[in-house]
Amino acid sequence: MGLTLAQIDRLLTDWQQKSDAANRNLLELYDLPAYQRLSGVGNPPSNVTGTTQQQASTALTAIERLFDYLELFNRQIDRACRLRKELPSLFVSDSQLQEIEQLLMGISIELPEAQTPLAQRNLIGLDRVCRSISLEDLLNRMMVAFAIARDTFVSVEMAWTELESKLIVTHRSIAELQELVRDLQVDLPPSLATAQANFADLQLQIDRDPLGINLAFTQDITPLLNNARRELEALAQQRQQLQADFASAPQSLQHLQQLNRDSIAAYTESQSKISHSLPTVSPIPSEEIAELERWLERLRAKFSAGTIPAVRIGLTNWMQKVQAYTVATTAALTANRLPLDTRQELRGRLDALTAKALAKGKAEDPVLMDLADRARAVLYSSPTDLNLASDLVGQYERCLNRSLTC
Repeated sequence: MGLTLAQIDRLLTDWQQKSDAANRNLLELYDLPAYQRLSGVGNPPSNVTGTTQQQASTALTAIERLFDYLELFNRQIDRACRLRKELPSLFVSDSQLQEIEQLLMGISIELPEAQTPLAQRNLIGLDRVCRSISLEDLLNRMMVAFAIARDTFVSVEMAWTELESKLIVTHRSIAELQELVRDLQVDLPPSLATAQANFADLQLQIDRDPLGINLAFTQDITPLLNNARRELEALAQQRQQLQADFASAPQSLQHLQQLNRDSIAAYTESQSKISHSLPTVSPIPSEEIAELERWLERLRAKFSAGTIPAVRIGLTNWMQKVQAYTVATTAALTANRLPLDTRQELRGRLDALTAKALAKGKAEDPVLMDLADRARAVLYSSPTDLNLASDLVGQYERCLNRSLTC
């Protein structure tokens, strides 16, 4: 049993809505700048190459087929609408309804002749074949063709739009990195040099292959610029650290110089005033300390010239040398002060013991007086015999303690 008139009307309304939507969407696709540039609407078509040429060729073929399909599609619906308008208001025959139904649902649309490739023919096959399809099948073909064209032209449009932004951003990034290179006074990083060369080449190809160039930006330019930025930022951090190290280096050197002067003074005084029973340490020669100062000036000059990596290694070695000298000089100062400090400690002990003897009424004890005089004579003579002084102070203390217990 065929469709009723009411069903025919609903079906016609549905197909008319689909036709309106198809025409509207195709017109919007037609208005895309990418389509007009690639198809040559109003101007010669863009001479695209590479990935863009491959996809654009397929898309242009698809949209050309789509226009042909749309003409058949609209013609079929218009024919069905005319037949519907011609129907009498009363006593509509089944054959009249079936004719409209056949147009809308049957295999009633004859496609243009299609060339059949030899590989697909049999012995008696024809080289050109006419095929008929339904309106629904035609719509499906239109939707496939539209999707191919839409995806390609929208992708090209987006690529051209994105590339305009990427050109600006990339140009700015390269300029910033070049300025950083000048500020750091270093050689152009290989990654930045390669990025600049690639960028110059890509700029010439943007109009011809936006899809390929957009991918090249992501795969080639961006990673190179990121590598260059990381390298230069690392150098900038090294430069900042070097500036801080150079700022603190004079203080470290001055501290070492003062330590060495104190060590020399203690060594000289100890050598002249003490008859050595305790070991002393020869100070670091002043010439070696002076060489550290000259070394620092050479490093500072190289830093001003921009040789950051080499200066970083050199300054690290310099700081390690200063630290080692500081440790050694501190130890030498301690060792060289020890004899003098020991003599001072013995003098203090003797003073405390004689004060104790006075308080206990033993100050005029002949033995204690003799020991005190002898110890004081040794402790206040140069060079002081520390062994003898220590022995005399010890005898005084033991004798005093015995006298107090008697």
